[in-house]
Amino acid sequence: MAEASSAATNCQVRVGVRIRPLTSKELSEGGRQIIESNDRTVELAKRKFTYDSVFHSNINQVELYNNIAPPLLQSFLNGYNATILAYGQTSSGKTFTMGSEAHGDISNGINIAGSSSSLSESDGLIPR
Repeated sequence: MAEASSAATNCQVRVGVRIRPLTSKELSEGGRQIIESNDRTVELAKRKFTYDSVFHSNINQVELYNNIAPPLLQSFLNGYNATILAYGQTSSGKTFTMGSEAHGDISNGINIAGSSSSLSESDGLIPR
């Protein structure tokens, strides 16, 4: 029974939000962070939104990957479909998060086992 319960928990749509840090341009123009958040709730202009996960602007790419990928990879290896989808308005951080802004060949530095020897701190979910 516990195994079925665990499988049901892993087989659901989960929604998370990553709060993008302000850019240097936004900071130089006097921009300020206007989003209040905790582990599951984001508040903007007195409206609250609840998600399965909220990733704050200070989380790095490795921490994000370590929070998102392991359960998805395990579900995939157990025969379930697994997808990560980045959605949001222009300049919201989708490309940075997913890592598709990498220059050069996407397979550069990837060995047969799938581990990478040349990842940078800014590489996102796809190259990892």
